[in-house]
Amino acid sequence: MNKKKIINRFYNYLSSFYVYILGRKKLQFLNNIIFSLSLDAKGFKNYGTFKKTGEENLIKLIKDEIKYSLDIGANTGRYSKLLLEKTDTKLYSFEPLPKAFKELSKLKQIYSNRFECFNFAIGQNCSSKFIYHSNKISEKASLIKNLENLSFIGKANKNKTLIKIDTEGFEKNVLDGGKKFLSKHKPKFIQLEFNWHQLINNHSLLKISKLIYFSDVFRILPNNFGIIKIDPSRPENNIYHLSNYVFINKDISKKFK
Repeated sequence: MNKKKIINRFYNYLSSFYVYILGRKKLQFLNNIIFSLSLDAKGFKNYGTFKKTGEENLIKLIKDEIKYSLDIGANTGRYSKLLLEKTDTKLYSFEPLPKAFKELSKLKQIYSNRFECFNFAIGQNCSSKFIYHSNKISEKASLIKNLENLSFIGKANKNKTLIKIDTEGFEKNVLDGGKKFLSKHKPKFIQLEFNWHQLINNHSLLKISKLIYFSDVFRILPNNFGIIKIDPSRPENNIYHLSNYVFINKDISKKFK
């Protein structure tokens, strides 16, 4: 009997015993606790500082691989600031909301030689739309359809590029709008957030991964525990709790497994 069969048999015995004891209605609260703790350890419900979420550690892992970075949905610039502090990257940040953009643009005073910011969003179509956010105030924002429309893109070494996308459930829309760019340049790293907004928009991690077909998918683990390669077609990897993923170009992904 090989090792895999032994492990499977042991798991089946353990599962049967576990279900027999904890499958009862009165004990479901224990399953809820165990399930919630497991999600925490696997990188779901991943709130907190960049150090706690593992994003700071990710930047340490890839900093020598990135020459250009795009922060799409930069908000007030917390992640942009982290990139500028921890790497030597040339950074282009995008934020459509005027108040958040005003705060983001302050980074220009410190990093004027390698930071540019733009007061519009990246989406599927060129248009103007109202964006509603947490304080129930809507602000009109400009959208540009394709990254190729931006003049600086032609100057970047795309094989040395990190793209970070945090657009509150519209990550797939950004990727749809950038299909030509992605297909042509195949960036080394694409980091994005995945949460309940994707559930509302009927977007799965599998659907997103098909737009970044040239990359392997890694979930960012909490703290400094690194990243773990996952299969986006598996149901257990399409959990709509806040989690962060990095898509790494298959040409270099082996070094991170």
